[in-house]
Amino acid sequence: MRPVRALLLYARLPENETLSYQTAWPRHFFAHPRFDCDPVDVLSLRDTRRLRLRALLWRARYDAVVILHSVFSNGRYLHGPLLELVARLRVPKAYFIGNEYKGLPEKMWFCEEVGVDLLVSQFTTEEPLRLYRERLPRTTVVGIPNTGWDPELFSSRVAPAERPIDLGYRAFENDVALGHRERRELAERFLAAADGHGLRVDISLDPRDRLDEPGWAEFLNRCKGQLGSEAGGDYFELTDETRDAVNAYRAEHPDAPFQEIWERFFRDYSEPVPGRVLSGRNVEAAGTKTVQLLLRGAYGGYLEPDVHYVPLEKDFSNLDEAIAKFRDPAVAAEVRENAFAVAQDLTYARLIDRFEDALRPLL
Repeated sequence: MRPVRALLLYARLPENETLSYQTAWPRHFFAHPRFDCDPVDVLSLRDTRRLRLRALLWRARYDAVVILHSVFSNGRYLHGPLLELVARLRVPKAYFIGNEYKGLPEKMWFCEEVGVDLLVSQFTTEEPLRLYRERLPRTTVVGIPNTGWDPELFSSRVAPAERPIDLGYRAFENDVALGHRERRELAERFLAAADGHGLRVDISLDPRDRLDEPGWAEFLNRCKGQLGSEAGGDYFELTDETRDAVNAYRAEHPDAPFQEIWERFFRDYSEPVPGRVLSGRNVEAAGTKTVQLLLRGAYGGYLEPDVHYVPLEKDFSNLDEAIAKFRDPAVAAEVRENAFAVAQDLTYARLIDRFEDALRPLL
């Protein structure tokens, strides 16, 4: 079967260098045998000029357009004449939507403006996917994890017993509008518990301590275990109504504590739609055979408690028990190997295979 000739759009930003999925997807698409990609960084004047010239000369002939997360995850970087050029291309267009907890009205309008035929969500649960399908009835919607495993980069290079750090953690602070502060609670609980349990930890939520892909892979290979949680929150909305209300309230009450925010906006929230997903941090830790102590969750259906990770209750009532399991060599080895088996099914190559299977009927 002939490879799909794809216009591959992405945005290279310095602030995204610590987000593996933002930097990894373009190179793995470019290397995948099912695709013949013309990669265009929409922030590169040279790339965009080349694309416009090809279009002017009627040489911009593609089977599909693939718009990756970085084009519109936080900021929107496809607009103006370049957006008009892409919208005019009469081929199927796929959009990998990122950060599905904010900017959803604008991202839905973007889908309509560009003419997106295939929406690729991070969600692998039915409820949020159903909302997308109702909002975009002419668009095919599929769920694929937003980060894959790169086995060349995120491999186990140091035997777990030889790693100097017991537990490591790097994360951004949770957006308060998600309705939880799990990352802060994880960091604070284990920083407080480390000395009493004799744990060597390296835990930080400071953006200055974030690491690029090679640095993150090296860090994982220095850690026997990693702390973590599901990405996202429990109150998914296509309207951003609650997010906007929280942000407006915080603008008027900048010193409002989290508990006040939660009681005002989330305690009595009616029939919430869960918006939790598997984090790329989970996949990369699994690939480096780093044992994970995770807040109990579904993890997109990929990770099960006491099978692929050591579970922590969200009230931390089992913290001592979880640390004991982590330190049990037999438990750690079993969890480590089970998670590694999952990572092998989540390589970028396999995720792109799944994407191509969804795209092919639209060609």
